[in-house]
Amino acid sequence: MKNLSHGDYKKIIVFSIILAFYASFLVVKIQPTHMDNDAGLYISDGKIIWETKNVFKRNIYSYVETDYPFVNARWLSSVTFYFVTAVFGFSGLTIFKTLILLSAFTILFLAVMKKADFWLVAAFSLPTILILAGRNRIRPEMFSYLFIAIFLYLLFDLEKHPERKRIFWLSPLQLLWVNFHIYFFIGIALVAGFLFEKIVLHIPKKFWKTNWRNLINNPMVKKLLLILLILIAVSFINPNGIDGAMAPLQSRSYETFVVSENQPLFNFKASFLSWGIFNSIFSFGSMALIFLLSFIPAFFLRKSNWPIFLLLAGIAAAGAALIHVRLLSLFAIIFLPAVASNFNSIFIKTKDWLKKKKPKLALILGYSLIFIIAAVFSYQAYQMNARAAERGYRADWGIGLDRYSSGAGEFFKEQNIKGPIFNDYDIGGYILYYLFPGEKVFVDNNGADSYPESFFNDIFMPTLQWDEKWQESQEKYGINSIFISIRDGSPAVGSFLWNRLHDSSWALVYIDTYAIILVKNISENKEVIDKFSTPEHINGQVNRMLNSDDVMDRIVAGRFLYLFGRDDLSTSILKKVAAEYPKNSWVWLYMGSVKVMKNDPQSLISAVIFLENAVNMGEKNSEGYTWLGLAYFKTAQFKKAEEAFQKALWLDPGRYDATNYLNQLQQYLVPPAQ
Repeated sequence: MKNLSHGDYKKIIVFSIILAFYASFLVVKIQPTHMDNDAGLYISDGKIIWETKNVFKRNIYSYVETDYPFVNARWLSSVTFYFVTAVFGFSGLTIFKTLILLSAFTILFLAVMKKADFWLVAAFSLPTILILAGRNRIRPEMFSYLFIAIFLYLLFDLEKHPERKRIFWLSPLQLLWVNFHIYFFIGIALVAGFLFEKIVLHIPKKFWKTNWRNLINNPMVKKLLLILLILIAVSFINPNGIDGAMAPLQSRSYETFVVSENQPLFNFKASFLSWGIFNSIFSFGSMALIFLLSFIPAFFLRKSNWPIFLLLAGIAAAGAALIHVRLLSLFAIIFLPAVASNFNSIFIKTKDWLKKKKPKLALILGYSLIFIIAAVFSYQAYQMNARAAERGYRADWGIGLDRYSSGAGEFFKEQNIKGPIFNDYDIGGYILYYLFPGEKVFVDNNGADSYPESFFNDIFMPTLQWDEKWQESQEKYGINSIFISIRDGSPAVGSFLWNRLHDSSWALVYIDTYAIILVKNISENKEVIDKFSTPEHINGQVNRMLNSDDVMDRIVAGRFLYLFGRDDLSTSILKKVAAEYPKNSWVWLYMGSVKVMKNDPQSLISAVIFLENAVNMGEKNSEGYTWLGLAYFKTAQFKKAEEAFQKALWLDPGRYDATNYLNQLQQYLVPPAQ
């Protein structure tokens, strides 16, 4: 520290502010039934792999789709999560995740500093972090972010020091990566893109005059070509062999059952003007525009050393984000080195000119830049917290499990409730963490990787939606208990819960802010039914949510009471929440969805008002427009109804309820010819 200059201390302070800003998104409690609903699945995978010393290659979790082929490309991540949790608990897992992601960002920052000035990198860190913050939960992809950062660091280091051999550290890193996460192919792509740039830059304008021997013998090209071949070979060293190496090319998704994070970015058109949504098209569009503009000086002001690699990498990452919104973070990672390095020449020339011609102004601008960066990062943190507070959302900062997270799983175990369990998609991993191998699930969060499309088309979705199929499934599989995420907002799950809560053959025994458990009303379950399916017990659990300081607990309680048949009490509770937090869009949406299901004129007028408020407050999504369209339909505002349904389908073309309502509306307006 003795050799640090005054300028170095300023940089350390600013970088600390940047890291603290990013950390404020990362140090959040784990919600295994909600935001971290895959965490239980990963830990269960790791436990089984460690105990059996074998990476299973079949679906071992579902009692419906037994033995369906499964390629586990994240097995080492799962083992790591299991070990961290077993030794340090969920608090340790939170800290571990935070350290991995902060390390990834720090290495990325250092890598970019090899190509750009510190202050330029610091300035462009803000949009990068705002995108990266959207992927702040327990996911194996966090290891990919770390590997990408290290790969970029070593590639940029080779560019500066072709004589160094550090680049060969990529070989063991790739060996780890191929077993940690399916994004391992990105490592190969980065090296291939970097090699392509160096080859192109060494080829003269008169292509036919290229000395290919000299090109191949170029130290940098030679090393990159060798390491590329090694990385490809190393990718086959995994428990799944060729299948593991080819896993990125075999990733499946189904049109009839789409996980939100795997949808194309333009399915999130509703967030176009939403400043607070990390995956908004506005944020992406702004960054993409800056990204493209940055290449104007890079290509037109430079006579050589064009940034071909960063251009190709950015275009590829942007294209990937358009296909799968979860890949938006990859674009953010490439955005930082591309934009900072492209603007670096102009920035340095301007800074040097000011120092020479206007030294006092340069000093003032320098300190102003420090202040602006610190102020902007601090203000963004304040604004995000303020927006959450005015909507009544409780900050989930902290380490370990969020409150009530273990309640449903522990209750199921302690009361010795038996399966087979029928569950929704979101809560599958949670059930596995607490109950496997004693109990299997109907479906789990592996989705298309572990289940055929026919399972979702012919079994799972029809069982949720149609009572006849439900009767068939419960008889076929002998279903004894129902374990559902009450925060699953899909209409199919809501309709299913309504039907089961009003079905005398099923008894409600547990409800909290995350999960709901019912058991079949048979003699084998009499003890747990007599003890927990009483008005006193259910009221006690609901009152705990109603008295919570978290507005979402109260909203969930209101929604449950509606499903339970107490719509009068539900409306009263939700109105109180709306009066207290008028900017909370969810409460308006829930109130509107309750009112629109009634057919009296006053309720329908209220539904229109509530749902218009919901959309105006932020629910500009397919669900919001579908409910609003239904309210317009029932109040004979047919033109508005048609527009709302069309908006819902523009946002989510696969939304089946909006399609059905629109068809009904069009048939009503234009009856079939006699």
